[in-house]
Amino acid sequence: MTIANVPRPAGVTIVAVIVFVQSSFAVLGGLALLVERNDADLLSHLEQSSGRLTSYGVAAIVWGVIGLLVARGLWNGAEWARILVGILEVLNIAGGIYLLFAWGGTYLWQGIWQIGLALAVLYLLFGARGSEYFTSRE
Repeated sequence: MTIANVPRPAGVTIVAVIVFVQSSFAVLGGLALLVERNDADLLSHLEQSSGRLTSYGVAAIVWGVIGLLVARGLWNGAEWARILVGILEVLNIAGGIYLLFAWGGTYLWQGIWQIGLALAVLYLLFGARGSEYFTSRE
């Protein structure tokens, strides 16, 4: 099977776009933290130091750039990107299960949503159409 025979499924496109948007916001949020890291009102409100905000900002930018690379990988059908997102979604399921039982059910619905969204992403990337698309790229 050649690459031209298997078009990118809509589900894979949706996941890639969502990862791109989330990652873009991470980069922008990180930049905002760096710009505002010495704002006295912000530091007081967040009860954080300027150095800690700098660390958070840099971490958000790095995380966002990695996400942008993963989004591009998904868009182009890279198996490594699919596996990386799959691992992260399994971790999201574990986090969602924790939320189901933590704090006496305070975060029950958040846990349910987190698990549901992770399962949907896994289905879109590892279901029949997603698998056919990524396998055709090898």
